[in-house]
Amino acid sequence: MNVKSFWNRVKTRIKEKGLTQAEAAKACKMSYPKLRNWMSKSLVPPLSYAHKLARFLGVSLEYLIDGQGPDKVSMTNEKVLALLKEAEDRLTEIRRSVPH
Repeated sequence: MNVKSFWNRVKTRIKEKGLTQAEAAKACKMSYPKLRNWMSKSLVPPLSYAHKLARFLGVSLEYLIDGQGPDKVSMTNEKVLALLKEAEDRLTEIRRSVPH
C-alpha cells in the first residue's frame, strides 16, 4: 500500500465534498490533530479509522488503499445500510418497551 496515495485519495474526496480536513475528522468522530498527524507523517491509520473515512467519503476501503476498488459506494449498498440501521433502531425501541 502506498500510504501517500491513500492520503491523496482521502484529501481529494474531502475537497470534492467541499469540506475541510477538520470537518471531515469531526464527522468521522476522530480528532483533527490525530488525522493531521497521520497525513503529515504518511502513517497508516488503524483499520477502524480508515473504514470510517471510507464510509464518510462514500468510497470503498479498497479504493482508498490501492485505488483499484470502487471509487463510489453503490446506491444499493447505501440503501441496504439504511434499512439495516432502521431495523436496528426499531429493535432497540422494542427491547426498551418490553418489561424486564
